[in-house]
Amino acid sequence: MKLDYLLSKELARRMILVHPPEPRKEMLISPPSEGVYIGKTRFLRTPVFWNPTKLINPHVAIMGITGSGKSYLVKTFLTRASLIWNSNAIIIDWVGEYEKWVKQAGGRVINLAKERLNILDLVGLPKTSRIKQIVSALDILADLKSYPNERDEIEEALEQIYENYDGKKTLKEVAELLESRNKKKAARLLRRFTTEGTDFFSGTTTMDIKKLTTSGLVCIDLHELPTEEMRSLAGLTILQYIKELMRLEGMKKDNSKVRLFVVLDEAWKIAQDERSDVITIVREGRKYNFSLVIATQNPTDMHKTIFSNIGTVFVLRLVLKEFRDYVRNSIGYSEFIDDEISRFGVGDAAINMIFAQRQAKVMTFLMDKIDGEEPLFTYTIKGGEMDVEIEREQFVRMLYELGLNESQLSIVKTEFEKKDGTLDGEALVAVLEKFGYSRSSIISFLRQLGIDEKNLIRVFSLLKMRKATKGVVNLVLR
Repeated sequence: MKLDYLLSKELARRMILVHPPEPRKEMLISPPSEGVYIGKTRFLRTPVFWNPTKLINPHVAIMGITGSGKSYLVKTFLTRASLIWNSNAIIIDWVGEYEKWVKQAGGRVINLAKERLNILDLVGLPKTSRIKQIVSALDILADLKSYPNERDEIEEALEQIYENYDGKKTLKEVAELLESRNKKKAARLLRRFTTEGTDFFSGTTTMDIKKLTTSGLVCIDLHELPTEEMRSLAGLTILQYIKELMRLEGMKKDNSKVRLFVVLDEAWKIAQDERSDVITIVREGRKYNFSLVIATQNPTDMHKTIFSNIGTVFVLRLVLKEFRDYVRNSIGYSEFIDDEISRFGVGDAAINMIFAQRQAKVMTFLMDKIDGEEPLFTYTIKGGEMDVEIEREQFVRMLYELGLNESQLSIVKTEFEKKDGTLDGEALVAVLEKFGYSRSSIISFLRQLGIDEKNLIRVFSLLKMRKATKGVVNLVLR
């Protein structure tokens, strides 16, 4: 009897070879017009579509070490969602990772260090509600609850400012009012956000948040703001505005598509606090067809309340056991899955989906690889008044037609990529001359790129001057 038990236990342990831990096919497969294609499952090669109508909610968490494929997955996901549903996306970018891609994809990039965001703007809210939101943000970022007297003083100052609010007063006036009342400690808590060089929140708002939510692909780039506190205050304020716009528009009966994706990448300071509006959007976003997408290297940056309200979790490679344990304890999966996650390559992923239809258990399954979209890259050739942009693959085809071999093509691409896709015209000519191409064939090639005669003369003149400076040839004027 004991032998039978041991044999059956060993057989059960190996059942993965017979019945792979994957959801039923009908839960994963959707028509291409109804779901975002992600890739295929590892064992049964079942196509996986992210379909919000099949999931408990449309929120997504993505985690993995640097280089594991997080931003690649985000870009693929947003690209396909836009094609399927014509959805909008706002990326709140803490580290400046999405600027170039958004521009290449035809989206809009807003560098908040060069804009203004007045956090006193009401955005259609009653004044008392906006005061509560501002104090709540300062609770998180300035730890106001540790200074109860100063917290009350700031709240009273806000109330007075809002009595005759004309849409122009800013946080700077709140700090000045506190100083005039000799509430210096309370004023000092606000001055960290209003002093010269850090007064991004003290001018008239220069962007229309409501318009941005319907403007296709938008990246709000925070990385040039000087401190993490500044970035977090900007992120929290934008999320507060989005939340209120979401509520003002009202609930939607049709949940077959997502109207707005809100992407937070490495937003650790506001994602780990339960008082944050991140939590509110996670809890309420489904009713308004809003989806929150959170990407992070460190899973412990996400509060467990977020995990408990997220419908889809992508786990890419995680090396540190404490990170894997946090995720495993939050969503639950087997030791086998945990071991695979520790050894993932780039693009490998485990996915946890909570389906709207009742299941025997929530299942985390393995993907073969994220089947992503290659981003559209452009090269820029500069010089003088010249600024020629050309799609990378088209440029490579033109070089191939010129006669370059694979090794030479690789050298040219490396020269561009050294400078983030930009190369001076004279540097390009120098490389082509090094390969043995005549001046006439190079000129013909540059004309095909759209470079006019004036800039052609300038490119070759600059090249001669550069060579002369290095003592290669004498400068000859003709």
